[in-house]
Amino acid sequence: MTIAVPIVSAHETRDSERPDTRARVSDSDQLIMERIRDGDQQAVVELVQRFQHELLGFFYHLSWDQLIAEEMVQDVFVNVYRSRARYQPTAKVRTFLYRIAHNLWIDHVRRQKHHLSIDAEMGERSLKLSDVLKAPGAPDPEDESRDHLIRSRLQDALDALPEGQREVFVLANNHGMKYQEISAVLGIPEGTVKSRMHNAVRTLRDDLQDLVEP
Repeated sequence: MTIAVPIVSAHETRDSERPDTRARVSDSDQLIMERIRDGDQQAVVELVQRFQHELLGFFYHLSWDQLIAEEMVQDVFVNVYRSRARYQPTAKVRTFLYRIAHNLWIDHVRRQKHHLSIDAEMGERSLKLSDVLKAPGAPDPEDESRDHLIRSRLQDALDALPEGQREVFVLANNHGMKYQEISAVLGIPEGTVKSRMHNAVRTLRDDLQDLVEP
C-alpha cells in the first residue's frame, strides 16, 4: 500500500496539534485506528490527514531535512497499516504513532549523520534556545555577523547532544509533550526523561556560555 504525504511546511501549526484540540479528538483517534484494524483504507487517509503535519515537524526538527522528514512520515503510516492486525488500544493513538516514529528515527540515525533544528525550545516553560544567549541588553538586530555566529554555534551544540537527549528535547519542546507522554513514547522511565532534559539544557548553556554578552 502506498500512502502519499503532501508536502507542507514543517514550521506550519495545525489545529490538530493544539493541546485542547488533541484532547477533543482522542476518542475519534481511537475509532479511526479500530477501523484501520478492520481493513478500512479510508480510515488510513483520515489518520494521515490528522497526524501527518505534527509527525513531519518531529522528523524535520531531528533531521533538518524536509525530504527525509516526508519520507519518514510516509514510513510511519505504512508501518501502521502493515501492523494493523496487531493493534491494541493500550495507549493513546498519538503515543502509538510516535513510538513507531521513534523506532524509525533510531534506525535512521544508525545509517547516517543527522541534524537538529536550532529553533527548538527548552523545557516545559517554552524557553527558546535564543533565550539561553539573551543578555540584559539584547544584541543589535543589524549585527548579521554575530547572528550567523550564534546560529552556527547553536546548531553545533545541538548536534553534539547525545541522541537520547536530542529526542527528548524535540518531543518536549517542539511538540509540547509532557514528560509522562515522552516516557511512553520512548519506553523509558519518566525520571530518565527528566534527567535527559536537564542534562541537555545544562550542556547547551555550558557550551554557549561564551556567547552571552556580559
